[in-house]
Amino acid sequence: MTPALARLPVLAPALLSAALAVSGPAAAQEAGPALAGPAAPGLGAAMGLAAAPLRDPGTEPGEPAAEPAAGPDGSQEPPAEDLPAWVDADARGTLSVTFENDIFGDDDKDYTNGVRFDYVTPRNNLTAAGRLAKRGLFEWFSDADDWYEFYTLGQNMYTPSDISRRVPPPGDRPYAGFLYGGFGVAADRGDRLDTIALEVGVVGPSSQADRTQTLVHDVIGAQKPRGWHTQLEDEPGVRLVYERKWRFGADLPTRVLDLSVDWAPSVTATLGNVETSVAAGGIVRLGKDLADDYGPPRVRPAVASPGFFRNEDDFGWYVFAGVEGRVVGRNIFIEGNTFGGVDGVEPNRLVADVQAGAAIQVGRVELSFTQVLRTEEYAGQDGPAVFGSVNLRTRF
Repeated sequence: MTPALARLPVLAPALLSAALAVSGPAAAQEAGPALAGPAAPGLGAAMGLAAAPLRDPGTEPGEPAAEPAAGPDGSQEPPAEDLPAWVDADARGTLSVTFENDIFGDDDKDYTNGVRFDYVTPRNNLTAAGRLAKRGLFEWFSDADDWYEFYTLGQNMYTPSDISRRVPPPGDRPYAGFLYGGFGVAADRGDRLDTIALEVGVVGPSSQADRTQTLVHDVIGAQKPRGWHTQLEDEPGVRLVYERKWRFGADLPTRVLDLSVDWAPSVTATLGNVETSVAAGGIVRLGKDLADDYGPPRVRPAVASPGFFRNEDDFGWYVFAGVEGRVVGRNIFIEGNTFGGVDGVEPNRLVADVQAGAAIQVGRVELSFTQVLRTEEYAGQDGPAVFGSVNLRTRF
C-alpha cells in the first residue's frame, strides 16, 4: 500500500466533515445516519463516523455538536445562504413613503394632499424610549415577543371646495395644514398587532402647507389656490393613537391558482386637539404569497399601522378591499382652532372610508395603490372626498 492510500482512512472523515459543513446542517443530518447508521455499519466505522458525530466546524474537539438555531416558529433554521425573506426582514429596518392626493379623484378640494414618511426599526431593536414605552406604558396591552419602534414625519393639507375664491363661502371648510412628527411602539404577536403612537406638530401657517400647494400647482400648471391667507391660525397639534389589529386566515388556501386569503379587522382610539375619535373596520386581502403584515400603510385618520412587512418569498401580490367607520368627537380641520373655531361649519360625527386597491412585492420592495372614498365630513359638503394613496416601502 502506498503512503497516500495508507493515510486515506485518516483523511476521509475530515474531508467528509468539511464537505458536509459546506452543504449545511441539513446535509449533515441526512448524511450522518446514512453513512454511520445500521444500513452501513462497516463503512461508518471505517470512516470514523460512528465514534465521532458530526459537529459544527467552529466547535472544539470533544464539544457536543451544536443544534441548528430555531426560527420564529420553532422550526430548525437553515444555513444563512438559504434563509427565507422573513428571517432577513427581522434584521432589517423598513422605510415607508405614503403619498395621498385628490389627483386620483374627481376634484381639488377637501382632503387634497398628504405625505407621510415612516421608519420602522428591526425587530426587538428598541431604544431607551422604546423600552420605556414597552415596560411602563404598553406591555400590559400585549404579550407579544416581537416589538418594533417607528418614527414618522408627515404633512396634510385641506382646502375648501373652490380654491379660486379668495374667501371661502360660509359653511365651507377652512384652509388648513398640519406638519407633524411622531414616535410609536408596535407589538406583533403574529395574529395580532398592538400599536401606540404620539404625533406632535403644528396646525396653521407654520405647517408650510400653503407654500407646498402653491409651489406644486405652479409647477404642474394647476389652478393657483387664492385663499390660504384665511387658513387656521398657528396652534400646536397633538394626537395620541392606540390601534389593535387582528389577522385571520393567512394560512387558508383558496385552492384556486394557489391563492390565499386573510381578514384583518381593527379598532382605533384617537385623543387630541387635532382629532378625537373611535373607529372600527377591516380589510380583506386575496393574493399569492401574502406578506406577513396587515396591509398597506395609510395617512391618518385612516388606519396607519407601521410599514414593516415580511414575506417568505421573493415575489408576491394581492388585491384588497376594506371599510372603516369613525365616530368623530373633534376634527380641527373642520371645526377650526381650539379657541376661536369656524363659524357656520357643522361637522358630521359619523364618517366612513371605503377603499380598494392592489399591491405587488418584489424582494425587499413593495408598491401599493389604494383608491379611497371618504363620506362627507361636514354638512353641505359637495359629495364624498375621492382620492388615491400610493405607498412604497422597502427593507434595508
